Amino acid sequence: MRKRARITEPKNEFDAEDYISTLPDDILVTILSGLTLKEAAVTSILSRRWRYLWTHVAGLDFDANDTLDRIAADPRLRRSERPKYINWVNRVLRQHRGPTLDAVRICFDLDKSSKSAIDNWVKFAIAKRVQRLELDLLENGETLRQPMRNYTFPYKHLSQSKGSSLKNVYSNFALMQSSMSTGLKCLKALSLKCVNVSEEALDCFLSSCPVLQYLSIHGSGDLKNVKVSGLTLMLKYLEIVFCLGIDTIEISNVNLVSFSYLGPGINLIISNVPMLDEISIGEGYSGLENNVFGQLSCCLYQLEVLTLDIYRPEENIKIFAFPVLPNLKQLILKVGAWDDDSLLEFTSLIKACPNLNRFVLQLIWMSPSKRRRKMRQADKCAHENLKLVEIVGYYGRTSDAELAMYFIENAVSLQKIVIDPRNQILERSPVGIAQIKREESARRRARKQLESKKPPGVQLMIL
Repeated sequence: MRKRARITEPKNEFDAEDYISTLPDDILVTILSGLTLKEAAVTSILSRRWRYLWTHVAGLDFDANDTLDRIAADPRLRRSERPKYINWVNRVLRQHRGPTLDAVRICFDLDKSSKSAIDNWVKFAIAKRVQRLELDLLENGETLRQPMRNYTFPYKHLSQSKGSSLKNVYSNFALMQSSMSTGLKCLKALSLKCVNVSEEALDCFLSSCPVLQYLSIHGSGDLKNVKVSGLTLMLKYLEIVFCLGIDTIEISNVNLVSFSYLGPGINLIISNVPMLDEISIGEGYSGLENNVFGQLSCCLYQLEVLTLDIYRPEENIKIFAFPVLPNLKQLILKVGAWDDDSLLEFTSLIKACPNLNRFVLQLIWMSPSKRRRKMRQADKCAHENLKLVEIVGYYGRTSDAELAMYFIENAVSLQKIVIDPRNQILERSPVGIAQIKREESARRRARKQLESKKPPGVQLMIL
């Protein structure tokens, strides 16, 4: 048998591996920062030079999506997987040698039983002058838990340290202890899910983090009254979701750009917010019953992007006289898909947005069903600036089709209709065969209902 000829590289060609090895350490660390944390750590076996390079990366994303998927399918795994995750984070932080951190992300099913470990991680990140800190502690990695089981943010201890526990876990303890009090001054973004945040903690964020621009709080049980005020604040983005104990949110004299609230009806007071042009809001059981537009009256004329969560549209949409939104460019409606309730009532809101160029309807499947009935028509209105319409969660109901037809017939500048039949209730469990069949059926119905009706210049995209 003849031997296979060996292919040799010309001697004047550089060796890619040798070339990479000649790069400076800071460039190699930048390259490693583009890998996942586990992938970066594996490079330590390449050579003696690579052994500790990964410990200098500035972003620590402790993502464990695969494990969370398994826990969602079998919650009994939580008990054995939590210690593994905690040990992994501790091991990485113990080895980290970089002087600062751009970002730290903790993403796992952890509650107050892991308080000691999470406290140490927060203190470590702040001492490293972290710019972006995220604690995503959702139950099973996807849902809010009861607030009494939440981890509580340790704002009182960020300027002090108890010593022994941190010293045993982390290197450079002396440097860390001295940096703790100044670390908050570097924080630009803070995202907390299933973390209890008190009013005192919120005040601490606003007063002690002078460059904080993004603040997101989900599922806190300790917030009662929220006050964000002061032209010196750098805060641009504020998000408060399902913090069920809140009575009042007051926002005034601040250069906020975006505000999001989702939860029970509250006393919402907004005044003197000249930069606020994006709002996402859903109050109460049906989403509109708490005089939402009255609460937003001071900034309606400047809004460019508005997202409304409306769970039961048939219950209260008819009684609303929507105010004119003259500068609104994008309108996103998140609507409960119950039975085959007509969606044409929303056209009165769309008519109140004369400069709208993008409309998104996100249907959340509750109990959708198809009924045999004639398609209704809303009063005609020439939407002169509307170019893009997206209907997400399209089920193929008469109500879905008649709304799409409304835009085909009335949006004179329409360029594209996007139909996405996928279920919008995101879950970690695998998509079942029944759901796949339902989505395929919705795609077929969308083609049958809309393909022949659209004007020649309009693109129909079915995802």
